[in-house]
Amino acid sequence: MSGGSGGSGPSPPDGSGRRVENLLGALVVALSDEIDSAVTQAAGQGGEAPAALVQLADHPDLSVDGLRRRLGLTHSAVVRLVDRLVDRGLVIRSRSGTDGRATLLRLSPRGDAVAASVLQARAEVMTTALAGLSRDQRRALETVLDRLLGQLPRDADHSSRLCRLCCLGDCPMERCPVELRWREFRRHPPRRS
Repeated sequence: MSGGSGGSGPSPPDGSGRRVENLLGALVVALSDEIDSAVTQAAGQGGEAPAALVQLADHPDLSVDGLRRRLGLTHSAVVRLVDRLVDRGLVIRSRSGTDGRATLLRLSPRGDAVAASVLQARAEVMTTALAGLSRDQRRALETVLDRLLGQLPRDADHSSRLCRLCCLGDCPMERCPVELRWREFRRHPPRRS
């Protein structure tokens, strides 16, 4: 049994075809486009620059490698990104006091302000998207999102990448499904095949 026009695979047991998957996919793409546009404008730079600023706001003195893992980029791509952010006066580089080979990154005061603008821009997109939901609908959605997000991470680095644009103050670590999964991966890393 196949699911509707152009679909493949079995249909869900409720006979709805793949409508839920299709609706969720469209919502994800729409919100991703809106967030990307808003945070690019707020950061004055696209790509992973907005996420880099948010990560450095949340994790001062993060190493270049730590930022690389959180963004899912190569070492050379992160170095080029950091170079651009330093040139714009948003990021300050320093040498680690414990490992002279490691470069630590932190935001300048201007970088802090831009990171706050990035988070505000993302929040505005999400507030607009959820504006039509009642309090009960928002609670139900939160429950579903907790479940879905808890299932997504493949490993600790992937967990970090999922939350690269998150406002940590809005999602306490003891309740964040991605953080809880990250902690689980740190205790019991998945086996590589």
